[in-house]
Amino acid sequence: MSNVHPFTSKNVILEKACTWVSAIDRGLSNEEKEQFKLWMLQSAAHQDAVYEIAQLWDELSVLNELSILFPQHNSANHSKSKWVVPYSIAASLFAALMVCSYLLVNLENDFDKELAKVNYTKIYQTKVGEQATYVLPDGTIVQLNTNSMLEVAYSKGRRQLLLNKGEGRFNVAKDVSRPFSVMAGDKSFTALGTVFNVQRNTSSDLELVVTEGKVMITDPSVAVDANDFKAYQLADNSTQKIRQINANIVTSGEKAVIEQSITKPITQLSVDDVQRDLAWQNGMLIFNGEQLGDALNEVSRYTATRFELSSAELAKIKVAGVFRAGDVAGLLESLQTNFSIDHERLGEHVVSLKYQTKS
Repeated sequence: MSNVHPFTSKNVILEKACTWVSAIDRGLSNEEKEQFKLWMLQSAAHQDAVYEIAQLWDELSVLNELSILFPQHNSANHSKSKWVVPYSIAASLFAALMVCSYLLVNLENDFDKELAKVNYTKIYQTKVGEQATYVLPDGTIVQLNTNSMLEVAYSKGRRQLLLNKGEGRFNVAKDVSRPFSVMAGDKSFTALGTVFNVQRNTSSDLELVVTEGKVMITDPSVAVDANDFKAYQLADNSTQKIRQINANIVTSGEKAVIEQSITKPITQLSVDDVQRDLAWQNGMLIFNGEQLGDALNEVSRYTATRFELSSAELAKIKVAGVFRAGDVAGLLESLQTNFSIDHERLGEHVVSLKYQTKS
């Protein structure tokens, strides 16, 4: 007879299910998808736990991905909980919901050890068109842009954050004993006493702007501990230690663009460039020669409105100006006045744009 208490077994399954749901939310690699399918097929309890957590996770993308991976399953069958979870396990599950999102799947053997170290966890989230500022327990100030989600997990030796989606500005409180890292997609940004901005476009397309201090870009598998922290603070791209971990150092006034997981050459920004990139922090959008199609995509981040352009020629018009984020009416008026572009509402959230018809 097994000496394992049934609640202990359930707790382990729930924690593992949480790890998988969080990974699905971030996006599974092909290899992870195969691992996940194998784990799900091992037990009906595994399947029940995943669908239970997916309901709690409240992200439609997770349920959509599950329906793709397991089309034969109906999530509605799991709407009623099959898990009777006592308070102690519920508390552990809550911690797992915060922590498992930034623990790599291949570190599952260290899960319990890492979970025990965490002493502060929280999720911060903004809706479309919403911006918010938060003060973390160490005094770090975080400002989140529209439609963003940030998970925070502080432990005795590390301050680890996960930007699930969106954009954030981080004014990091100095603490030499606890490195501060923001994971976004497949990159990790470690602050070396700094203020910086991270924008996550996709899991492999990211942007970093540093306005104070330095930030080190690495793969998430590179763990920065307190012993190395001081060395990294003094380091630059020419040092052997930085080369060994394949890292890039971005300093104040510089920008890093990551496309398809590849970090492009670091660029120096002018004052105007910085103001334009970070105008959202003041609730504004600044355009200076961007194509209309790209500008409208940026505007759409702050509103439910989507734009349809009548031609490719129209999409390539160069635009410039300062707009309040979410002010669709002001934008449409400016396009009509300055470019003779008419608009027509095709529905509550769709606007069609075309050149004015000459009479």
